[in-house]
Amino acid sequence: MKKIFLISVLFIHIILTAAAEQSYTADFLTLGTGARPLGMGSAFTAIADEASTTYYNPAGISQLSHHEVNFMHSTLAGLAAYDVVSYIYPFSRKMVFGISWLRVGVDDIPVTGIPVTSRAIGPDNRPYVVNTFSNTSNAILLSGARHLKTLPKDVSVHLGANLKLIYIDTYLNANAVGGGSDLGVLAQSNMEKSAAFSIGIVASDFLTTKLYWNTPPENEGESPHTETLLPRIKIGVAYHQKLPIFNSKLTLAADVDTRNDYEFHTGAEYVLFELLALRCGLDGRNGTSRAMFFTAGAGLQLRFVTGAAFHVDYAYQRQPDLGISNRLSLRILF
Repeated sequence: MKKIFLISVLFIHIILTAAAEQSYTADFLTLGTGARPLGMGSAFTAIADEASTTYYNPAGISQLSHHEVNFMHSTLAGLAAYDVVSYIYPFSRKMVFGISWLRVGVDDIPVTGIPVTSRAIGPDNRPYVVNTFSNTSNAILLSGARHLKTLPKDVSVHLGANLKLIYIDTYLNANAVGGGSDLGVLAQSNMEKSAAFSIGIVASDFLTTKLYWNTPPENEGESPHTETLLPRIKIGVAYHQKLPIFNSKLTLAADVDTRNDYEFHTGAEYVLFELLALRCGLDGRNGTSRAMFFTAGAGLQLRFVTGAAFHVDYAYQRQPDLGISNRLSLRILF
């Protein structure tokens, strides 16, 4: 037991040390998924109870007992389209699988030419479209999670992992492929009680995630260009309180992420009559400068006696360099 503890401490130390460096490799993976988590400032590591949790904490999907599909669409900076689709498959009572596809892209970008390159552009030498191309970044997350057991004092433990596949396609068929993996754990007190706590820990890119480009090296004899996503740790805590007034529930959550020399996220959700949800949060970003951005959101959920449900969620979000964005997502349980 002592050896396991020492190895765990050493493993976390290595990840924290490596994560101190800033990295903008595959930066589209920092955008977040699901309007509900985004409305809560992306503080979702210790909540992780919907299909979008394949992104936040793969361990959380073992809480889900129904098939679930989640769609999200938004526009970034009025130019790029950001789309996410997730599907959860409950294989057994304790084992659940999931798959998610994230895509950020600008399509039909024109490549132009002019009839006479030696002359200036004018009425008789107008540009024309030669062809078009797309600039896209894609990630596929293959997830699996298991509900391990219920410990004394009604504590449930969930363990999960992601296999992450990345493909980036740019101009002139320049592209990159790569992959990595994440590990997550989620521990909860009895969620049926009026008050409950949960904690989540995720080791993202814990074996490092590599991207391999097909572009030729700058100098002869060098290896092709590669990029690396360094390991990092996310730790989240959440408090859940059922309230007798309006048959409501309040959830408070906070996350810390070692990415970019530590980023902090806090969020709150208030659900009335299991029908209407109101959310707000602070999304901490430490890119070119450290800042906390206000987020907000709302959701409408319709539940049926069969366990099926229909959720529509909206999030208002502001991010550095991307400005204000409006995220809309749809969740269907069946």
